[in-house]
Amino acid sequence: MNAMKTVLLLAMLAAVVGCKYAPDANVKPAAPPFGDRVAMHGTPYRAVQSETELLYESGEIALVAGETAEDSASNKAREPESLDPYRNSLFLRRRKADGTEEWRMLLTTGSDWREAGGMSKWDSDRAKDVKDAFYVYKASFSPDGRHLWLVCNPHTFTYSVVCSYDLYNRTFRVLIDGDTANVQPDGTILVKNKKTYLSDENGEPLGARWYDVWINPDGEIVRKGKLKTADEVD
Repeated sequence: MNAMKTVLLLAMLAAVVGCKYAPDANVKPAAPPFGDRVAMHGTPYRAVQSETELLYESGEIALVAGETAEDSASNKAREPESLDPYRNSLFLRRRKADGTEEWRMLLTTGSDWREAGGMSKWDSDRAKDVKDAFYVYKASFSPDGRHLWLVCNPHTFTYSVVCSYDLYNRTFRVLIDGDTANVQPDGTILVKNKKTYLSDENGEPLGARWYDVWINPDGEIVRKGKLKTADEVD
């Protein structure tokens, strides 16, 4: 009988201890700081020394365009008046609490990204152009830190392309042509200066025009701005 009481007492103590240290189902763990969630993406890299441009900064995290040794060699090897594309790469820079900096490479020429599903042939062809000679103009993080919004050079000499890159599954998507990828309060992305070509009722060309569009994260146009001439493009 005493043995039975001892067993029951131990079981009750175990239950109390278990309740004390078990996670509360109604309490959600605090989300890690934005920097902690993105700082491990990419591959470690020494500090970039040449041709750097700050594209985005939030707290200790920054996105920086710069040249790898391979980029520099390719750019320097271009012949005068050559149509060969310039290259750069995209880096993540993190300032640590001790004042030092940590650098990681995110995207460069030949990166091992996969194409996102559902892209058209035009999108896929432009994604290949970007990958073959990567050059980024603008970059920022999505609000949740999962995606990068990019404006890249497809080396067509007539337009740039708006792209997204999923940091978690390494998929790259070309969404539309345009000069910006600015996330708006309503969740849309403002793309300035999408290009189009007009013709009159007889099919005679009227030349290029540009207009701003707001797209959703899948690249679908939600609304459009008015047409602009070359003189009105900002």
